[in-house]
Amino acid sequence: MSSLAPVSPERHGARRWKRFSSYRFVQDHPLVPIVLGEETQVASALPILFRSGEERITPVALTRLGARTALVAGNGAWRGNYVPSLLRVHPFAAGRTRSGQFVLMVDEASGLLSDDPADPAFFDEQGQIAPELAQVVAFFRTRAQAETRTRAAMEALARTRILVPFTPPEDVTALPQEGLLAVDDAALASVGRVALGDLHRSGALGLVHAARVARHHLGFLAAAEAHPGRADAPDPAPPAADADAGLGGFFDALAASQAQEAGLADFMQGGGSAPPRGTT
Repeated sequence: MSSLAPVSPERHGARRWKRFSSYRFVQDHPLVPIVLGEETQVASALPILFRSGEERITPVALTRLGARTALVAGNGAWRGNYVPSLLRVHPFAAGRTRSGQFVLMVDEASGLLSDDPADPAFFDEQGQIAPELAQVVAFFRTRAQAETRTRAAMEALARTRILVPFTPPEDVTALPQEGLLAVDDAALASVGRVALGDLHRSGALGLVHAARVARHHLGFLAAAEAHPGRADAPDPAPPAADADAGLGGFFDALAASQAQEAGLADFMQGGGSAPPRGTT
């Protein structure tokens, strides 16, 4: 996004920011990158696909099929039961310098930059990152660790060649379809034991099964977008009453995923074949 700018004392030292109170901005994010640690939560609410880029394959959550998302009510409330972690830190994003160093970015066109003394500051009087913003930085640093694991999983997944071009439902024309991939069940069934073990060790196997379960949300999205006025939503509350509350869901998801991976590893070491995540 051209409106993303690096957060710096020179540019934002005297400025403040508002916590968003509406999810309307999600309309501009039909594909949201996700990481290992939140795939089961995403699969409970949204379709999961894979996007092929110039350098790597990235797992993504799908928030809309057509021109308008049905996941956000007219009053800005979120209608799903899980919000992908990256959406919960709007208007912030992570960037990288040419040397690979982390840079916190902010969307200056979001309408959430402020000069109101009641809003959280970017920096304190000494030019250090203010406590509320430090929580956002901590989130991105934790997510960066999950992104490293996710990239390794995607490399293992790419080696199996079980991803095929995504075929969207009929009449879907607004979704950016170029480079979107989905799991091929027949190819997955023919994966050998060595490759299957590679998928498991990298964490890709759980993501594959989550994507297979999550495909059933495609029909829900299509129906919801065809009848956008049918679902009612409560008045939107601020998504994050404080920084910890706004980011806690990601850390909970990460811990739950790690515990599930440990259980799956114990099961496989016992010689069995584990059931797909999200099934019983």
